[in-house]
Amino acid sequence: MSTLVIHNANLLSFHDGFVQGSCDAIAIEGNRIKAVGRWDELRSLVQPGVDVIDAGGKTLMPGFNDSHIHIWKVGNLKTFMLDVRSATSMDEMLGMIHDYYLQNPDIAWITARGFNEAGWKEARLPDKNDLDKVVKDKPVYLIRTCAHIAIANTRALALSGITAKTTVPPGGIIHLGADGKPNGIFSETALGLVSRHIPPYTKAELKVMVKAARQQLYSLGATAATDPAVDPLLLEAFYEMNRADDIGFRLNAIPILLPDGGEKPYDLPDYYSSSWFNVNTVKFFSDGGLSGKTAALKHYYKDTNEHGVLRLQRKQYLQLGKAAMEKGLGLATHAIGDAAIEFVVDCYRELSASFPDAIKRIEHLGLPEEKHLEIMAKYKMATSMQTIFISELGKNFRRYLNNEYLDRCYPLRSVLKHGILTALSSDAPVVSDLNPLKGIEAAVTRKANEGYAIAPNEGINIEEALKAYTASAAAIGDTSQFGTLEEGKLADFIFLDRDPLKTDAAELTAIQVEKTFIDGRSVYER
Repeated sequence: MSTLVIHNANLLSFHDGFVQGSCDAIAIEGNRIKAVGRWDELRSLVQPGVDVIDAGGKTLMPGFNDSHIHIWKVGNLKTFMLDVRSATSMDEMLGMIHDYYLQNPDIAWITARGFNEAGWKEARLPDKNDLDKVVKDKPVYLIRTCAHIAIANTRALALSGITAKTTVPPGGIIHLGADGKPNGIFSETALGLVSRHIPPYTKAELKVMVKAARQQLYSLGATAATDPAVDPLLLEAFYEMNRADDIGFRLNAIPILLPDGGEKPYDLPDYYSSSWFNVNTVKFFSDGGLSGKTAALKHYYKDTNEHGVLRLQRKQYLQLGKAAMEKGLGLATHAIGDAAIEFVVDCYRELSASFPDAIKRIEHLGLPEEKHLEIMAKYKMATSMQTIFISELGKNFRRYLNNEYLDRCYPLRSVLKHGILTALSSDAPVVSDLNPLKGIEAAVTRKANEGYAIAPNEGINIEEALKAYTASAAAIGDTSQFGTLEEGKLADFIFLDRDPLKTDAAELTAIQVEKTFIDGRSVYER
């Protein structure tokens, strides 16, 4: 028997065969959708004890699914780590660090994240000398917004044993000053040389972070998410939350296999699948990010002799990928620059000979070439892209990329044109605004927050973007139990105060999430 019937709703779903405007009612039985149709067809399902909601003409659609978001890191910036993303200058950021130091005298390490030097008048990375100006007697570890570059002060370098003789790990960079000594700036795998000396968070602390992020997800209408870089301790915390029925949203965890700065891979995780929690894919990083010039390019970054960093060794990557696929796991590989994408699609193509149906995801896909897209389509590779980067990091792209690269930066329309399964996501906390509607706006308008457009011909329409944040996001994670409004699917849906398909793209972020339902139960109401 139905437990909830909602009528007088503008139902939207983005699966094949659904006609927008054809349905105005939905019936829920327990935690699943029992029926979708017209109110005059479903009225008979209203029996004594059934809750009935008149939606008042509001839009009801599947909950958003952020297919690439570092959930615990989003929560960490709300709880245990200093958030410096709002800093508009070097001095402002240093002042925030100094204030935090004074306000937290008992913490062993000061950790902070989120600066973006491209928006500063100084337009340069801080180094150990800058951090030493505000904190000398305590280690400071400052992470750039992209998380592919970090800065350590002198005290942190000393505690980590970093000297001019320190061996640089493959795929990493220890930056040197004019004196030939480490200047405190680390890129890519070299971050692990310092970060492994920071006292690790406890599982209890990780759970606090996840719950802090969860509340924000609810408020934005996100009912599912993929955390794409899960280490063994975090994986344990997720499993414990799942056993305690305490995750509260559909979670797909993608464990990493190669720790930064480490030589030995983590053990392969076991495949796991349930309605709340899934582990079906493992993660690799092939390069860095465009905003910090560490994504691996075939050509130089503008006005530099820098190509970025290719992090993976082909032999090890193929060995680990094969072992994962033999265990029933798929692969998700971070690849942004054209050199990194070429490396990954070539390896995926080789693995496809033995594992044609395994999940093969490319995370980000910032600068693919036409030939890369053709290979991806042929071998059924999928991607989770972040058009939200254009909004928040567009200034970096314009500063660091030549026009040829800019014209095909995050080419969403071209990717979809090739029939590649494509999801959209935020990669928060790389960006501060993880609102799916902001990501959809950027996918359509291609505009940076400063007002200019980047590769405007690569824009898509609102319906395509909504599908990428719902049905396609579920498909890319091989989680078919949710993501659309269909009979038998899990009852995860949201109410919006207006119809996004009838809203100008520039006004999408004005739409309010009125209610969020997960598993047939209300978890948020504005």
